[in-house]
Amino acid sequence: MRKIIVVGLILIVVILVIFRQRLFLRDPIAKVERNGTLQTQYRVYLNYFNDILVEDLEHNRRFLVQAKDGVPIAPGTPLHLQCLQAMACLTETNFAQTVPLSKEYMPAEVEMTNSFVAFHDGDGAAMRVSLR
Repeated sequence: MRKIIVVGLILIVVILVIFRQRLFLRDPIAKVERNGTLQTQYRVYLNYFNDILVEDLEHNRRFLVQAKDGVPIAPGTPLHLQCLQAMACLTETNFAQTVPLSKEYMPAEVEMTNSFVAFHDGDGAAMRVSLR
């Protein structure tokens, strides 16, 4: 029994290392502000590189904000995403394909640091996600 547990833990660690850019784990202490107002209907997931996935429970939509080579990519809705309810999500590739949030012109500026991510959602509202 003990060997099975040890092998299982090693397998989990290996999977986490291999898929560290694709695997987004829930961050229960992250805070989301929309137009300066604290929101409670959002869940935040982040990966090893502090890319974030924001899930809007009220409107059943997701926003993915990634950085490639240290430069933030415009936020979008992920095309392929597999999730375990309120725990983790997995994308198909390291830099997931996304659909732009809005067809209308909206600011594509994204500001990403280790402590927060700021962007505009599909409605043009200013979103700020505070990490840790």
